Amino acid sequence: MPRINRRSGLSLVLVGILGIAFFWITDPRLGMALRWSRENPIDLANEQLPGTILGLAGSLLVLFIGVYLLGKRPV
Repeated sequence: MPRINRRSGLSLVLVGILGIAFFWITDPRLGMALRWSRENPIDLANEQLPGTILGLAGSLLVLFIGVYLLGKRPV
């Protein structure tokens, strides 16, 4: 059972890091999204802010769960 927890933890850490990178890169204020679109940057940033915040929060939660599974001692 501990090997399954470790593998699951590593998978969750990887998915969490990839999710954080995705939402950071596609954020109009911090990332590269403004370089890809031709829309009004202010409107685009205001429309994307809730999705970015929820995406980052969800990715951080997945990352913390993975770190918890990696740090959990086998019984």
